[in-house]
Amino acid sequence: ARAPSSVTMDIAAVHKEYITRMLDAAKGGMKALVCDEVTLSIVSAVMSQSEVLSREVFLIELLQEYPHDAMPHLKAVVFTRPTRDNANALKKQLRRGIYGEYHVFFSNICPDGLLQDLASGDDDELVKQVQEFYADAVAVDRHVFSLDVGEANSGLMNPARWTRNVGSAVDRCVEGIASVLLSLKRRPFIRHARASESARRLATDVYRLVYEQEQGLFDFRRGEGAAQLLILDRFDDAVTPLLSQWTYQAMVHEIFGISCTNRVDLRHVKSLSKELRELVLSASEDAFFAENMYANYGDLGASVKGLVDQFQQQTKMTKKIESIDDMARFVESYPEFRAKSGNVSKHVALMSELSAVISQRQLMAASQVEQEVVCGTDRSGAFTQVRDALRNPQILEEERLKLVLMFALRYENEQGQIQDLIQTLMSQGVSGARLNLVRTIIKHGGEAARTGDLFGNRSFLGRASKVVGSLKGVENVYTQHQPLLSSTIQAAAKGSLKPEDYPFVGAQPAPNAAKPTELIVFIVGGACYEEAKIVAQFNALNSGVSVLLGGSTILNARTFIKNMLQIQESER
Repeated sequence: ARAPSSVTMDIAAVHKEYITRMLDAAKGGMKALVCDEVTLSIVSAVMSQSEVLSREVFLIELLQEYPHDAMPHLKAVVFTRPTRDNANALKKQLRRGIYGEYHVFFSNICPDGLLQDLASGDDDELVKQVQEFYADAVAVDRHVFSLDVGEANSGLMNPARWTRNVGSAVDRCVEGIASVLLSLKRRPFIRHARASESARRLATDVYRLVYEQEQGLFDFRRGEGAAQLLILDRFDDAVTPLLSQWTYQAMVHEIFGISCTNRVDLRHVKSLSKELRELVLSASEDAFFAENMYANYGDLGASVKGLVDQFQQQTKMTKKIESIDDMARFVESYPEFRAKSGNVSKHVALMSELSAVISQRQLMAASQVEQEVVCGTDRSGAFTQVRDALRNPQILEEERLKLVLMFALRYENEQGQIQDLIQTLMSQGVSGARLNLVRTIIKHGGEAARTGDLFGNRSFLGRASKVVGSLKGVENVYTQHQPLLSSTIQAAAKGSLKPEDYPFVGAQPAPNAAKPTELIVFIVGGACYEEAKIVAQFNALNSGVSVLLGGSTILNARTFIKNMLQIQESER
């Protein structure tokens, strides 16, 4: 299908328009929307259930399930990935005649054999149309997409162990990136991080698909050098996924986890009312979240209090509210506040739970040491702070382990001090597998394995700016760190990303070509919400360059450590 009429780099808007067109294609009468598990997430990320139901959709169900008898009076709008399993499930539905007619939309390029196979199972000619609508990635936000590869993510991060099982995850990445390019109508120049075998192989596979196998499909006009696809490796910056986070969206993902469809599961918090136990954090549906998703912890508290104050003024209430606990009690005491305030009670509840966890786990104390390790220039001071933090019984094992991993990455040649810290963790009962992560993170993310200047110490300018930064003092000690992605996209936007560090695959712009106007960045191993914030802030500058960020998943420290343990296990 042709892409939406005014194609921007807003992946969420493009997907939403595609899904709206699918639902409108089966004109007249009640419909059922039938998805597989992946496409259901793709729909859920950009459209609320009420929006879908408002378009004459009577049922939303999974392709592989048949929970009811035949409903010939309904038209099925089938949105599915073009896989053999999904085609077989659809053929079963057609044979049983579950619905009166079928309008089939594949989320990606459909192989000819699959189409013929599907036609052979449609004896009653129930299929009225088949189209390809390229929406095969989850649009987490306007400028962020995820392929949500789940358990396969650790395999993607370790190309030396790529097997047939991992092959399907590699294919998923190629297909997901291809669908993004098709939906945006872009045929970019393709480049990758030099030191990463994962990035190189993925870039080569995408190039082969775009420029050789499906050349006709990708025959879009382009300005010279206009769009570039840059494939990076998570291990080039293993610091960002380990750091404690202090902006709203990133904090919630770090502490509770946000699903790829923007759901937050708080069912473990028994004190919350039923409607607050699963929350949706979507910038497109929630104005307060859109305004505050990148706000730091302190500003966020003030913003939430402002909303409660506003409600009090409207209702002439005079109850004094000064703390987060006061706000939480206020929401519980006044059901009419929950009813009238819409999203506000959700944010009060989240803020209250975040505050409780931060205090209980001593996250602010741990975070201050993390920032000193990764941003400071005083090695002996950093070592002393880490050693003292390891001896603080209120700091949990997870935070203590992260501190040692970050110190090892930052000062990997200081083997004596690293061993001292490992010994301390060992004496505290940390498992051998988790202690071995120090070796694993240096093997995959250490100086010899990385592309780029992670700690700003390869260039004179990087070293000088670090010293100036430490002299000037920082507005917020908890948010000094900048992900490596920040300097990478700035260099790419200026056309100064070194070809020897980020080589092109195949075609490349002429030496005197204009700088890129669009960057699609994909991180093998997963992106982080701190990087999403960097991209949003860069796009807000209107510098003439738009950036779209994608990843095989969206990471937090917990999933990153789990992935590294899986890599370690596969290497035994």
